[in-house]
Amino acid sequence: MVTQNRQRILRLLTVALAYFVTGWMGLQLPYVGSHITLIWLPTGIAVAALLQWGYGCWLAIFLGAFAVNLSIGSSAGLAFSIAIGNTLAPLFSAWLLKHYKFKPAFNRMHDILLLLLAASIGMLLSASGGVFSLLQHGVVPPEHWRLPWLIWWLGDAVGVILVLPILLNISRSEWVLLWQRRSGYLLWCAIVSILEIAIFKLIPNATGQFALLSFLVLPLVIWTAMRFGITGASLAVLGLSIIAVLATVNFYGPFYQQDLHQGILSLWIFMTTLALVVLMITVLQSERSLAELALRSSEARFRAVVDGALDAVVTIDESGCLVEFNPAAERIFGYTKQQVIGRPLAEVIIPPSMRKAHSNGHQHFLRTGEHKIFDQRLEMTAMRSDGTEFPVELTITSLKDKGLPLVTGFIRDITKRKLAEENIRNLAFFDALTGLPNRRLLMDRLQQAFATSARAQTHGAVLFIDLDNFKSLNDTRGHDIGDLLLMEVPRRIRTCLRDEDTVARLGGDEFVVVLEDLSLNDEQAASEARIVSEKILTEIDQPYMLGDMEHHSSSSIGVSLFMGYEVGVDDLLKRADTAMYQAKAAGRNTQRFFDPAMQSAIENRVDLEAQLRRALSQYQLCLYYQPQVDATRHIFGVEALIRWIHPIRGVIKPMEFIPIAEDSGLIIPIGNWVIHTACEQLKCWEQVPYAHNIQLAVNVSARQFRQADFVDTVKAALDTTGANPNLLKLELTESLVIDDVNDTIEKMHALRQLGVRFAMDDFGTGYSSLAYLKQLPLTQVKIDRSFVQDIANDASDASIVQAIIVMSKTLGLNVIAEGVETEMQFDLLAQYGCGQFQGYLFGKPVELAVLDKILHENRLLFPDN
Repeated sequence: MVTQNRQRILRLLTVALAYFVTGWMGLQLPYVGSHITLIWLPTGIAVAALLQWGYGCWLAIFLGAFAVNLSIGSSAGLAFSIAIGNTLAPLFSAWLLKHYKFKPAFNRMHDILLLLLAASIGMLLSASGGVFSLLQHGVVPPEHWRLPWLIWWLGDAVGVILVLPILLNISRSEWVLLWQRRSGYLLWCAIVSILEIAIFKLIPNATGQFALLSFLVLPLVIWTAMRFGITGASLAVLGLSIIAVLATVNFYGPFYQQDLHQGILSLWIFMTTLALVVLMITVLQSERSLAELALRSSEARFRAVVDGALDAVVTIDESGCLVEFNPAAERIFGYTKQQVIGRPLAEVIIPPSMRKAHSNGHQHFLRTGEHKIFDQRLEMTAMRSDGTEFPVELTITSLKDKGLPLVTGFIRDITKRKLAEENIRNLAFFDALTGLPNRRLLMDRLQQAFATSARAQTHGAVLFIDLDNFKSLNDTRGHDIGDLLLMEVPRRIRTCLRDEDTVARLGGDEFVVVLEDLSLNDEQAASEARIVSEKILTEIDQPYMLGDMEHHSSSSIGVSLFMGYEVGVDDLLKRADTAMYQAKAAGRNTQRFFDPAMQSAIENRVDLEAQLRRALSQYQLCLYYQPQVDATRHIFGVEALIRWIHPIRGVIKPMEFIPIAEDSGLIIPIGNWVIHTACEQLKCWEQVPYAHNIQLAVNVSARQFRQADFVDTVKAALDTTGANPNLLKLELTESLVIDDVNDTIEKMHALRQLGVRFAMDDFGTGYSSLAYLKQLPLTQVKIDRSFVQDIANDASDASIVQAIIVMSKTLGLNVIAEGVETEMQFDLLAQYGCGQFQGYLFGKPVELAVLDKILHENRLLFPDN
């Protein structure tokens, strides 16, 4: 307690003595009368004492103020009156600073504003009280109170601004720092002081316009604040302020002016500016230090998180090169950080198949700044150092919007999770024994097939497959042998299907196949389903090696067609199941359709196919010929059209048997027979004058043209018959051409070198394109009958026809229009520039004898022919 009292008394004596000494020194330089000076430093000491040691210091302040006023000869009453104002002003300023939570460290701009307000407002009390006392005691005439009041107020306020930052921030560490730099600090202060003195000496008694020259020391003050801190800079500013005051009271320098008010205000601005600059530099440095500290702390936390993360963290710059690769990334990808930093991300962890997409995405981000996809979770495939690929979960964050051209990826190895998900999915949707989709997944696939069928308006089919006598195998050989058969059967079924078809196991020995994208025509779709069923029956019927025994098995198949949502999934399976039992009842190892009418149509189709095979060997096929004429109706060529002369049904048109020939593969020998027969006819016509230059056009099917030996087949027919190849014209459809353009072009060029001509049949109904049309060695384009039919009534058809004619002539091709049936059609086509025609207007397809008669007579065709 005694020690505390002694310390308190010592503090009071210190404050009183400091106030007296600095006040006495200030009054040695009076500016107005004997009581007012330009700078009153004791106010700064008083406010600092009140803030540091409490309001109890007021007595020391009062005593110091009372004593200093007595020392200059003031009466006791005047000294007492002035001391009251000198005490109340610091008290009020200190209260304002504490009330608004002023921080002496000056690390906020807010604190500078508080200092200015507290000094300005608080010193109104000392100035007002002091001048009032002088007026009461007759020291200042009443008419001259304004200037003394202004100087008193400004001097007290500047004293607070100059001294308070020094006293609040001075500490042992500050003194030690300044002492360590004493040589540089004293030299610098000397340079600044000399510069200011020189400025003041060079411009004595200057007018106000030269006051700005005094601010030449401002850059030096800024450097002092940055180099020596708030204490060193504040001391330097205090020294410069004292020099400015000394010059002014000695009647020279930029602040001594005839207009005392203007000069005093300029001096106050000068001293305040220097002090405020120091404080603002302090705030900025403090903010920078805090920001650096926060940044280092943030970096440390980030580094701890990154280094301790279980997921890989990688960061790339604008060029796509790695700038961050944490320990988890090293473990996951098999690289060390030193091996990958600076290398492109793409060549380190991106699989080759994905590198182009990665590069495009990164370039798009650099161009547009769009990174909305970077904040989403994107699963993908990554690559380890040994080249193995594995699944990862990737979360990407861009920092471009924060001014950093970086993209960070958080990568998690999800190999185990994917395996677990796959196992769960397999258990839920796949049969454990065969690995095939189970009933649950089959139902989903059928729903998808319904949707596809409804959208494309194509048929689909369900094949319900049941193994014959499977129970006896299980009973006699055991379930292990039965399981071997159940695992082998799906493999054989799969060899009969397309990749897009589905095969599932319902349970036991029952399997279901879903065929999609069958024909639009129901009979054609049924034929396609029948072909697949027969393939499956044949494949399952082959011998099996089950362990060390050979086993023979067969199956029964029920087929049910569907289109869209005409029937539900359950009903569709029931129908196929019913058809399967019908196949069982029919003797097994066969297939049956659910629809009796469809079954009958299939049986008729099968029977017709068998008859067509006999027709080829029994010479029931023959060629009819339809004339082709020029604009003068003169026959220049004919088109060969196949007909089937059935011994019972008579003439069967191509539209009835050609689809069967296509499905069964008979189209190839039939097509070869047509080409050979056409070449023979050409050779015959060479012998007669009226037909020796007739061109003969032959249609070629896509399946026939795609045969690897097609060119050799045509060449052999020409060589064998000796026909002129320049008179043989092969008609190809657009769909055939675009199916495999390169193969088509190669074969066409090979035949064109022999002299064979080519025509594009049904032009305009497919995907006509100059891109491939100009590459083909065509001699003729055939306008499809669908455009000719309404050419007189439909402006669109007329426009299409004209466009085809113009385009073909541009490419140097002849144009022939098929399906011409009226004189109006003929006239319009001729008017549009078409030079060749074919259609019922000039004659239907006829037998060879009828055509021969027309050619022999005059080769001219008119409607009355």
